[in-house]
Amino acid sequence: MRLIFIILLVPLFVFQSTAIGQKSKSKKNLPEQRGPKIFETVGDSLRKDSVVYYETEIGYIMPDLSPKFKGKWTINVMRRQAKAVPDSLTAAYVEFYGDTLFSAVVGCNKFSGRYIIKGPTIKFIISDTALSDTTLSVCPQTEVESWFIKLIQERVSYFGIDEKILYLKDVAYNIVFDCAKKPDE
Repeated sequence: MRLIFIILLVPLFVFQSTAIGQKSKSKKNLPEQRGPKIFETVGDSLRKDSVVYYETEIGYIMPDLSPKFKGKWTINVMRRQAKAVPDSLTAAYVEFYGDTLFSAVVGCNKFSGRYIIKGPTIKFIISDTALSDTTLSVCPQTEVESWFIKLIQERVSYFGIDEKILYLKDVAYNIVFDCAKKPDE
């Protein structure tokens, strides 16, 4: 009986010692995992969901779109309110210069000021000297011009632009001014 017990114990110790040796070999120092760590959560047999955690800051640099603005843009439509009937403007335009200055002609008066672009946002500041310019004394300021000043300074916050179309939008992304690029004269 003792002999059978010893015969059974010896292979048990031999297998146990090889298993311990293999475990110690697998405990090497693993290099630190870099990049995103992905954790997967399984819902059921049909759906899987995963969440990705990034250890670094994700940044994006907006391209400089100010060269696309340069030139004259005809103001086709001015919207005082999002759902109201828009005003069609004739002979009204905005001209952007390369040095963040702009001028606009609405009606018979000319306004000028500067604009600031930060990412997808735009801010217009009409200079005080432009409002007291001599053109205001020559022809009276109309309701359309008053609305233009109010909308461009207070409502316009965002823009959309390509080669031929410029949209000036409010904070809810409603189009306030719909402009088209004037061909070079």
